[in-house]
Amino acid sequence: MFYLTCNFGTFVFMNFKRFQTNLIQLSTVDSTNNYAANLLKTTNVVNGTTIRTKRQEKGRGQLGTIWHTAPGKNLVLSTIIFPALKIERAFYLNIAVSLAVNSTLKALGINSKVKWPNDIYVDGNKIAGILIENQIQGKLINSSILGLGLNVNQLIFPEELSATSIAIEKGFEMEIEEVFEKYFAELDFYCDLLMQSNFDLLLKKYYAVLYGFKEMSQFKDKDGVFEGQISGIDARGKLQILSETGLKKYDLKEVEFVIE
Repeated sequence: MFYLTCNFGTFVFMNFKRFQTNLIQLSTVDSTNNYAANLLKTTNVVNGTTIRTKRQEKGRGQLGTIWHTAPGKNLVLSTIIFPALKIERAFYLNIAVSLAVNSTLKALGINSKVKWPNDIYVDGNKIAGILIENQIQGKLINSSILGLGLNVNQLIFPEELSATSIAIEKGFEMEIEEVFEKYFAELDFYCDLLMQSNFDLLLKKYYAVLYGFKEMSQFKDKDGVFEGQISGIDARGKLQILSETGLKKYDLKEVEFVIE
């Protein structure tokens, strides 16, 4: 790695299989996804440019939810890629990032699952969240911002959250830099599969770690609680649940697991 320090952060230049990238490290930012979006508007960035921060003041989750993170304790970043991916394949970006996080945790000896669409859980507790924002040009996704919040060394969370961290699971703190390097190498690998159009392989790997896949579970939708099993996702990433009344399809926030 090659480091360059300036008055608002540190640039780190890295070379990987798919990405020839630079890492922008910031002390504080409102949102790494916001910073990445502004960067796309004002600068010619390379594929894989990543913004990382120690303190994120206005972290965002799916559909306007808030991402809580203790300053300096966790891995908070956004990566810019140029996938040239058909719009109907957009969910495979979720798959690639989810698999990258899951593989990172597996390498650290932590058994995690992907809770559709892209939250990462360990024994019912959330350890990571992903927010992907795409920019469309014609029928293609021209650029994507892959936002990640991964709990690394945080030990205390708001009471209303069922959350965990790498440190809680391992019993000791990890070097955040080590976790980042593992994650980025995995991201590079799975994005390479994506950009080579290995969709069947990516989906197979996603199903292998999908929480509740082909297991009888309780769910809740607008009509109430029901039993069913996740049978897969459709071409656009909607969750498919097979119940006694037939196959149901759900978009984001339309269904939730009922945890007893």
